[in-house]
Amino acid sequence: MESKIHPTAIVDPRAVLAEGVEVGPYAIIDGNVEIGRDCLIGPHCRITGWTTIGARNRFESHCSIGAPPQDLKYADEPTRLFIGDGNTFREFVTIHRGTPGGGGITRIGQASLFMAYAHVAHDCQVGSKTIFANAATLAGHVEVGDFATVGAFSAVHQFCRVGEHAFLGGFTAANKDCLPYMNTTGNRPAKCYGPNAIGLKRKGFSEDSRTALRRLWRLLHNPKTTTTQALERARAELAGQPEVDIVLEFIASSHRGIILA
Repeated sequence: MESKIHPTAIVDPRAVLAEGVEVGPYAIIDGNVEIGRDCLIGPHCRITGWTTIGARNRFESHCSIGAPPQDLKYADEPTRLFIGDGNTFREFVTIHRGTPGGGGITRIGQASLFMAYAHVAHDCQVGSKTIFANAATLAGHVEVGDFATVGAFSAVHQFCRVGEHAFLGGFTAANKDCLPYMNTTGNRPAKCYGPNAIGLKRKGFSEDSRTALRRLWRLLHNPKTTTTQALERARAELAGQPEVDIVLEFIASSHRGIILA
């Protein structure tokens, strides 16, 4: 099926549109853009920069995708934005391409939902099947794991990480790494409240997995031990549990520190 382009849309002839792409009224698609099959580009969207988009993505009205990074050092270098398949970007979502100093690539995985006004800054690496609620915001160089949820009006500081299956509550201000599988909520300071019990159960995690994560949390949150002592005990008592091992590796590889309490 051929692409369907509204008469008021402006599509640079150098842009590459696969079969089945639909471009709505007053949308603008610039010349270094590649769009996969069966994508919907809604009214007033602008897709620019060196941007590659996979199949079956949906961009509602007024999205700005692939714009230059908000970095004073950026000098119009040909940095990139890659978007996988099957994502939904609601109204006024903004996604910026990378910077030379940050690896040059902003990357979005597959099957994620970005609600209205969500923002992903330069050089972020976002996994698959994530949810960004309204106005959720990532600063530059942030990593977000698969299945993570970033709540409404939350902000993640540059160079921080959000672990897989993590849940950030609304209005959270995260200035350190947010643990996988855990519920992190709060504004200056954010606090970790332990495993996201309801979310993990809904996602089909076994009782054994949820119990192991609760045991890990009790060790990490014990006021009578240091974090180092808690980690040593967790490795001795819980190593081999897949989700626990992921959390322990996440902590060990942290550069900014982790949010606990």
